[in-house]
Amino acid sequence: MRRRPGTWKEARPAHEGAGPEAGAGPTAASAHGAPFGGGLHAEENEAEPGGGGGGGLDHDDCTIQKYEIMKDNLLLYNHAKLMAEDNRSSGKEYLVSIMFSHYDQNNNGALEKEELEEIAKKEHLNKLAKGCSLGHMLAYDDTDKDGKLNINEFYVAFSKLYSVSVVSLDKALEVNHLSARVGDNVEIKCDVTGTPPPPIVWRRNEADLAALNEDEVRVFSDGSLYLTRIQLIHAGNYTCHAQRNKDVVQTHVLTVHTIPEVKVTPRIQSRRPGEDASMFCHVIGEPFPKVEWLKNDESLKMDNGQKYEIIGNGTELQLHNIGYADTGAYMCQATNIGGVTRDISSLVVQEDPTPNARGFNNISAPSEERRFFSFHDWGVSVYEPTACRLYHQIQATDIIPGTQEYVCGDKGVNCSWGQAINVANRYVYVAQPRKDRVLVISKIQMVVVDVVVTDKYPVELHYVPHLDQVWVLNWRSEVNEGIKTIQIIRDAAQKRKHHTVHPEPIDGQFDLVKGLFMPPIQDMSHMFKYGYVTHTNQRGIFKLDLANMRYIRSIDLAPYNCVPRQIQFSALYGFVIMECEEPITGRATGQILLDYLTDTVLSHKPGLFGHPHVSPNSRAVVTLDRARDGVTLVVQEVVDSGLKFLFDVKTTLNISDITFYPSQTTHGYDLYASATDKEDILFLNLVTGKVEMITGVGKAMHPSLAQWDAPNRPIAASGIFGHYMVTPANEALFVVNGETRTVNCEIGGLVHPRTIVWVTMQLQ
Repeated sequence: MRRRPGTWKEARPAHEGAGPEAGAGPTAASAHGAPFGGGLHAEENEAEPGGGGGGGLDHDDCTIQKYEIMKDNLLLYNHAKLMAEDNRSSGKEYLVSIMFSHYDQNNNGALEKEELEEIAKKEHLNKLAKGCSLGHMLAYDDTDKDGKLNINEFYVAFSKLYSVSVVSLDKALEVNHLSARVGDNVEIKCDVTGTPPPPIVWRRNEADLAALNEDEVRVFSDGSLYLTRIQLIHAGNYTCHAQRNKDVVQTHVLTVHTIPEVKVTPRIQSRRPGEDASMFCHVIGEPFPKVEWLKNDESLKMDNGQKYEIIGNGTELQLHNIGYADTGAYMCQATNIGGVTRDISSLVVQEDPTPNARGFNNISAPSEERRFFSFHDWGVSVYEPTACRLYHQIQATDIIPGTQEYVCGDKGVNCSWGQAINVANRYVYVAQPRKDRVLVISKIQMVVVDVVVTDKYPVELHYVPHLDQVWVLNWRSEVNEGIKTIQIIRDAAQKRKHHTVHPEPIDGQFDLVKGLFMPPIQDMSHMFKYGYVTHTNQRGIFKLDLANMRYIRSIDLAPYNCVPRQIQFSALYGFVIMECEEPITGRATGQILLDYLTDTVLSHKPGLFGHPHVSPNSRAVVTLDRARDGVTLVVQEVVDSGLKFLFDVKTTLNISDITFYPSQTTHGYDLYASATDKEDILFLNLVTGKVEMITGVGKAMHPSLAQWDAPNRPIAASGIFGHYMVTPANEALFVVNGETRTVNCEIGGLVHPRTIVWVTMQLQ
């Protein structure tokens, strides 16, 4: 990597050249392979420059500040010109000594006015600083007033530049690669040096890290960078340079890895001799681990699929025509730089398997079961998806225990539901906009156990697991306008009476916002610290400290003409993906990629329109562009340098909603999309681009019946090892098997089913 070794100080006029002589300046030093990492600069601290008097020259045009800049640039110029082929020393003293020898043309041990003027004319040094010339050295630094500079006076002239440091970097150290595991503390030293040592500036994506005010990112006075409790978002490039010299730069490339996480199902199963058995494994980790199956700690002896067959990259192990000898512990093992992790699926082969209290039978013994809550006009219904059995029902006319209030209202009053969310797999929180409250439903008791009063019209709910908070966005009217308020329910998963609090006020009043954008719950258990808030027609965002419930900074997006319409988060590499529109008109202005750590814009794609969606493993971004001529799904891969375009899919299907479903062939995800006006569901393989259609899923309710900006046909997947997705039709629910991509069942008798929430029931 070759860097530009020197530039003149900013005091010179903008129209003047880059140096006294083309080819003789600092760039020429780089061309000769100077041993200073390709560059040298005067390094300024804030010390006041010294100066002398005398000489009889007019000082009006050459102020002391300009004079000091001239001497800085004189050092730079002479380093390049005189030392490009002399790498004996990078010290300032050595440089000053050969400058004196070069200027002392008559070798009398002193520099007279004529010598200084002659060398300045010959080498065009009058461009070092406007208004100053070498002759001014006699005015400022001839301390004995004898009309000439001796060697000591010449040394003192440059020694007074306490601020001048000859900055250097060994070329072999220009790029430094280092690795850390999530949770580690890392100290990074800067190898840019100088005499005296210069103050060091650390940057990431051009943002000054010392000004970041992050507890986990600190710049110490000795010039080192210290990162504590590293997360995946800290991966990336960090640069360091001297405070006043941005051209000699060292880049530190930090890779962050995780310990692999492995989960298998079933935990235990029993089969008869001659049957087949399957075990499933889901792996996450960064970098993505190597996955293999073992039996009783030993590698499987593969036999071209006669006994063992591994599907995809280890997502499934199939055993064919099993015998008693196949009884054992089958281990899914994941290995990467972070370590080795295993999980065990046990197989018992016996002639007559008998069920026991754990559900241990001849099929399998799952340790958990999925159920889903459906919120519709007449209440809440809870179903088991395999047999599509109604598990529990809460009627709109039921009285909430401990109160005199109805769940929705007396007979004839339809329920109106905002968003519903799973809170720590203990409760389901659901917003009731027209009742200015949030209901808390116990997963175990299947009843409303708490009513949380909110501001008017609560619609959106977001759960932050590591802080146990539910954030509520209240519309304050029936229409989605930019006058919303934010409230927080703390200790959301605890058994207690809950209430709301507002974030810290701004200028003595609570903020009225347009949108609240919160990080989702993703596979990689990253603890996001911040969310974002937008305001009507403001081209920018405010960053929210979630733990302290207050704003910490604003990010200006005016250069990109961007009012964020939608914001999504990736735990991997710490990217924030924004859909932009311009103020007032709402015209789409493209997609922005932001660095979550520093809030700097990494890229702007003005031609990429639509709503971005990030897969739960943070490895894919799918942008849904609903244009007049059809729908386009743009698939991008999350890589360390940003978002890499993979492919796009155009369809005539008017897409209502999408969900990510665990892939059967990779440890990643596939995409399923429901239709606004057709009885179809689109399947998209995010690796191969393969598209299929699932038909016969009933007609959705009319879009005019959708409430609170919700899709008229939501679709919700049941998560890792869940086999199903649920999507409502006008008066029915359709349960879709994600493995066979077929309709498992239709559940009728419901009026306008809307939000779907999955929960996991632990089996005893």
